Amino acid sequence: MRSSTWTRRPLTAALLIVLSALLALLALVTVPAGPAHAFNGSTSACALQGTTGFTDEGQQTDYNRFQNPTGTKRVGVIYVDFPDAVGTTLPLTPYYNQLSGAANWLWNASNGKTWLDLQAPYGNWVRMPKNSTAYNWQRDFSWATHQTYVKDALTGAASAGVNLANYDTFYIVPTSTAAAISHSPTFIQDPSNVTWVWNGQTSSWVAIRWAVTFGQDLWTWGSKVAVHETGHTFGLPDLYAFSGDLHQYVGGWDIMGKVNGAAPQFFGWHAWKFGWITDSQVSCLSTANTYSTTLNGVEYGGTGYKLAVIKTSATTAYVAESRKAANNDAGACATGVVIYKVDTSTTTGNGPIRIVTNPNAAAPTGNCSTLDMQTWKPGQSFQDDTARIRIYVNSSDSFNDTVWTYKW
Repeated sequence: MRSSTWTRRPLTAALLIVLSALLALLALVTVPAGPAHAFNGSTSACALQGTTGFTDEGQQTDYNRFQNPTGTKRVGVIYVDFPDAVGTTLPLTPYYNQLSGAANWLWNASNGKTWLDLQAPYGNWVRMPKNSTAYNWQRDFSWATHQTYVKDALTGAASAGVNLANYDTFYIVPTSTAAAISHSPTFIQDPSNVTWVWNGQTSSWVAIRWAVTFGQDLWTWGSKVAVHETGHTFGLPDLYAFSGDLHQYVGGWDIMGKVNGAAPQFFGWHAWKFGWITDSQVSCLSTANTYSTTLNGVEYGGTGYKLAVIKTSATTAYVAESRKAANNDAGACATGVVIYKVDTSTTTGNGPIRIVTNPNAAAPTGNCSTLDMQTWKPGQSFQDDTARIRIYVNSSDSFNDTVWTYKW
């Protein structure tokens, strides 16, 4: 993997005059309510705070409620069946293999900063106390309903000899015959209503903080649904739409939007929120000025710049990042600079990130959507007169894109 460190620099007055002349020619989480109050450590002027009270695009993340996204996460994989949907598959290797790829995907996405240590401590089915149809498994069910399911599963696992204290989070996987357990929501703890389960191995109560409770869509989306749902435990919102066109906001550019998108690598903004990239890798324009920044593709590691951010209010910013057909984005429909608007006051499912469309983008082909093609090439620029900002793409190569950002 090739990456470089680049120095951001103000443009000279002469270059600004030339550039100005040139530009003139260019025509499913179920959650309880609660405030977020902890931070990821960023001191950048462009690190926006969230205001929604739960999962959003704010740089602060409440690690009393969410998982810290860095380091090794010990994941206990628990297989459950039901009186009305008995699990007959043994060994359970096909189930494990369906989700185990999430570990390598997340390792690549984080450039080695996050690892999922998946362990299946009980290689048989844990019988749930109720029929699958009795868990009211429907979208937007209550947090309390979800809590009951999680407690039943992990109480059964503990009774089978699993030491719950060995794990940070759990993947609860139902038998493929449990049609009623359809989709895969994420359980996020409520510190004011702790989910306690008796742990026989330590003769003590264990607080259950996070769990991905898979449904039958595991067999459609595979390990990527595990990545998406684990992203929620890290504090990320959904980027697909809760109403209207499902993928109207970001298309297939981030796994928190379209799980099987062509370029599912997390946006650079998410990598920054996670602490996978640092403030020193963010070109921040928060006051009137002009910068030139060479952006290294977000798919690569290294210490170079990954984001060019123009702050437009206390909760909004425009972001430019370089996207390349590499690693997790090997199947990308288009490459170049992706520009998007972040709004940390917008709630999950309502477009907290929205791709800025390019009127000169290439037409979609094959399985690519229009939004999947929205990259910006050298000589192209985006301008928001109301926000008083401009982003101009100056040059591009296989690993980097150079952008000029303006705020006046």
